[in-house]
Amino acid sequence: MDAKSNFQQTVWQGSMIAAPLFIAISQFYWVNGQLSVTAGWLQVLAFTFWIVAFHGMFSMIKENMPKYYTIGLLIAGYACIGGAGFGYDGIYTSAFGYSTFEETNAFHSKIGVPLIPALFLPGLFFPLSLLILGVQLIRAKRVQPWIGILLMLAAIGFPLSRVPRIDMIAHLDNVLLLASHFLIAFKAKTIKL
Repeated sequence: MDAKSNFQQTVWQGSMIAAPLFIAISQFYWVNGQLSVTAGWLQVLAFTFWIVAFHGMFSMIKENMPKYYTIGLLIAGYACIGGAGFGYDGIYTSAFGYSTFEETNAFHSKIGVPLIPALFLPGLFFPLSLLILGVQLIRAKRVQPWIGILLMLAAIGFPLSRVPRIDMIAHLDNVLLLASHFLIAFKAKTIKL
């Protein structure tokens, strides 16, 4: 592996750890189930790192599944843009003083349909990207099955904790995200990408 590839792999691995770490830290700044300004900018950072982390994880299966690599990475990137969008949404709704779900929903209703492709559709694609990637990493024999299953459980837990805004489930899911991403980053270290 040349120095350029080694550096790229190091950035991918660091991003695989930074992304779930920032999302876990942001969780501590939720206020009554709403993203605060601090939670919002931490979430924007998390999803910025997730774009790079996805590139690394998808590169682990590129050789075995080139079509899935191409389409899956595009969808995952779109999902990360939506995830960052939720962070920006938290920043702005908090800055405007919306402190309840009713106030936030009223604000969202003023925006209307554009929120579907900007936030809600990519919000659906993020956990689906993690879920399917877990399956594909197992199928390509790039991680042990239990590591892929850990990633899939984290993917399932993501909407189950974030949509109803249940702090304890979100904290547990953050542990799964951190553990699965750390293990995948460690495994990526041993694979020529």
